[in-house]
This record gives sequence, C-alpha cells and structure tokens, in this order.
Amino acid sequence: MREIAAGERVSLPGAQLEIGLDGPSLDRLGAELGSMLVALDARRQCSAAFRPLDIGARELRPGAAFDEMGALRLDVAALPADVERLLLILFLRRGAGRGLSFRDFGRIDATFGDFRFSLDLTNRGEAALIIGEVYRREGAWRLTANGQGFVGGLPALANALGIDIPIPVAPDLPRPGERGHGSGSSFSGSGFAVDSSHILTNAHVIDGAAKVDISGDRLTMPGEVVFSDPRNDIALLRVDRQLPAFARFRSQIDLHLGEDVIVLGFPLQGLLGAGPQATAGNVSALCGIGNDTSVMQFSAPIASGNSGGPVLDQSGLIVGLVHASLNLDRVREGGSSAENINFGVKGAVVRSFLSAVGVEPELCLEAPVRSRADIVREARTFIYRIRCEG
Repeated sequence: MREIAAGERVSLPGAQLEIGLDGPSLDRLGAELGSMLVALDARRQCSAAFRPLDIGARELRPGAAFDEMGALRLDVAALPADVERLLLILFLRRGAGRGLSFRDFGRIDATFGDFRFSLDLTNRGEAALIIGEVYRREGAWRLTANGQGFVGGLPALANALGIDIPIPVAPDLPRPGERGHGSGSSFSGSGFAVDSSHILTNAHVIDGAAKVDISGDRLTMPGEVVFSDPRNDIALLRVDRQLPAFARFRSQIDLHLGEDVIVLGFPLQGLLGAGPQATAGNVSALCGIGNDTSVMQFSAPIASGNSGGPVLDQSGLIVGLVHASLNLDRVREGGSSAENINFGVKGAVVRSFLSAVGVEPELCLEAPVRSRADIVREARTFIYRIRCEG
C-alpha cells in the first residue's frame, strides 16, 4: 500500500474505490465519529442529483454507499453527470464544544483503495475535517489527501465552503468518561434474557467495562461479554447459570406506526430506587435520524440507565431494544423543541445479530393482547440490571 501525504494528488487506477478508516482509538470512540460524503457540481455547490450521504442514515446514492462495516464504496462511473467533486468529511456527532475533539483520537488512517493517508491528530482541536477529495479532471478521476479541519464542526465547514448540508442531530449517548472509559469508574444499564444463559444489552452500556455484574429478581451473577456490535449498539452477555425465564420475540417483524409499546429498565439508579421502572407510549416513527431504518422512535419516557432494556408490544413480545434519546440540548440550540423522542433498535435487527452469533431466540407467531400490569409482571422475570466497572 502506498503512503500519501496531505495535499498529494494521485490518479485513481479504476472506477471503483473502497475507502476505510482505522486508528488506535476508533474501537473506544467510534460511536462518537460520523462520516458524510458530499458531492459538488462544477459551481462547487451541492449536486442536485446526489444529496449528502450520512453514514448513520444507511441510505444509497448513485455510485456510492456505506457498507455494514462502515467502509465507503464508490463507483465513479455510476455517479450523476453533474458531480465533479466528492468530499469525504469526518465529524464529531455531538458537535463542537462538547468536551471532545479530534485530538482525542490521536491518529486516523484513511485507506483509499491502494493508498493510505495517516493523519496525526495529536494537536488537532477541530470537530470536523475533510479527510479526502475525489474529483474529475480532464475526463479522469483523481484523489487528494486533505486533512483540513474546522473547530466549529459541520456548521463551520459548510459556512467556509459556502454549501448547505444537513447537520445530523446526535442521539443522547453518554460521553466518553461517563461510562467507564476511565479506570475505577462504575456505570450501569439494563438488559434482558434471550435464552437460558444469554442476556442482551447495548454495546455502549458495556463499553470500557473490565467487570460486569448482572442482577435481577433475587439473582446476582457475573457476566461475560460474548460479542459487541458498536455500529448497531447491541451486545450479548453470557452467564454461568440457568436463567429462570427469557423474553420471546414477535415473529412478525413489521412495526406499525402508532402501536402501543411498553419499556422496562433501571433508570436513574440511586434516585428512583433499585427496582425496574415501566413506562408506556407508542411507536412514533419507523426510522431514526437521517432515515436510519435500523431503529424506530417511540414516545415511552426513558432516562439514563434504561439503555439495553426491552421494548414490548401489547402482547408482551420483544419488538425492540432501547437505544438512546434525542439530544434535547442540541435541538434547543437550533431553536426547536421536542420531548420524548427516543430510539430503539428494531427487533428484526436484534434477531439478525443473535442469529449471527449463534443464538436463536424464541419467536411467537400470535399472542393475545394483555394488560400492561400482566406484561410488566412477566417481564420482571427476564429483565436485569447491568452494572459495570472500568
């Protein structure tokens, strides 16, 4: 692989190009990093035929798509005719001034096919940067390693370039350091049993944990992280004892806008008491930020500690995994207001994850509608508090 430096221009050997990222801190901070591909026309304005492509949206554009591992795949021969330049932008999902900058990443290595661009971020306090550009010159496509940064994040980048790009609103995930990224810290979340020896939770709940303890109804036991999928925010824990009960998943993967749901978890431990809390709401949208179809929105109130808990339908069957809340501070800064906008990983995505790691949850084709009290009573037998130490 050939190393290239900032500002260096090289010719693309073919029409297809795979762009990937690596770095010493991406495993720890990858959830904080966003990627966006912006296509410009000959006037250096956003292409009318190619809207900005956000990695979090899991969308496709002509000649471009982010794959499941986060790599960007380009086919420049399939790009719309008005596209003259592509900018690959990296940005901090929380924006500028949120206690995190690119210096926390140390270094990022970007691979553009057979070329590699290593960017030293040790003294970089920016919140957005252009990692590379692919552009058309005299009928051929070329690549430039860039590295230009913007302290003010995406808004500053858009202003400097004179373009209009969407500013994603980040879910209210915990900041690094609030969840066991430092030695000696403790943090907690929720989880639920999916068979007699495995418990499901969020990847961000156990991120940075050196020790995991699981407690439920008269049960306390250590847990072992079997597999973690930070991209979809799912993690699987294993325990060395027989669990008394486990959740059943709804066989029908379709969700219905407006259907009632119940959420259980262990929010605000130490303030609301040691037991699980139950709230109710409905499915308020069938996709997340940026049309992310892997998640749903629901209105049942949640708080810190609910992460990893089950989202249940009116029959008490799993239809989702609690993921995050909308960052209301960011919304208010933009002049808008919102309440109870929460996100859950869809049951279909969770089932695909479980299948990939060799766990087959119990499915239920049909079940009667039950009272909330009855559903909560049953769910208490398979819901657990996840306590972690860093």
